[in-house]
Amino acid sequence: MNENNSNSIRKAYHPDLVILVVEDQMMFIKDIKHALPQHKVVFARTVEEAKLRYDECLPDISFLDIDLPDGNGFELLDYIRAREPEAYVIILTGSKMREDVALSQQKGAHGYIIKPFTKSKIDQTVEKYLGVREKGIQSLLVETKKHRDEATTNKKDN
Repeated sequence: MNENNSNSIRKAYHPDLVILVVEDQMMFIKDIKHALPQHKVVFARTVEEAKLRYDECLPDISFLDIDLPDGNGFELLDYIRAREPEAYVIILTGSKMREDVALSQQKGAHGYIIKPFTKSKIDQTVEKYLGVREKGIQSLLVETKKHRDEATTNKKDN
């Protein structure tokens, strides 16, 4: 089994969400903490710190600011997608520039939230992720059943 599949399986059956938030402004860090009290939230304030935190916790959802002290969220998005192509990443930024929205979509972000954000917008994002995760679980179950059926058929043929 490759590493991406094992990450998917861990996430599919992990009961609590692990959420990485990459944000350098304390006001928004407090807002995110308030919006996600029932989940394990891991914070990073720089690109380099975020890379370390990502590799340590393998988050279910990552919220990335674009403008960070040592780089930008797009660089971090590339880093995450290289490690986990199916990673669920949301850009969380003050930028309303069309170019940033387009670039986030091009690079594979699952959403774009403009700050200041509401708790309900964060809740909607988490709910959308849970729907995607449920589809992933169902897909894994169907794939497992298919492999079991094939193995049973092969045994009968021998």
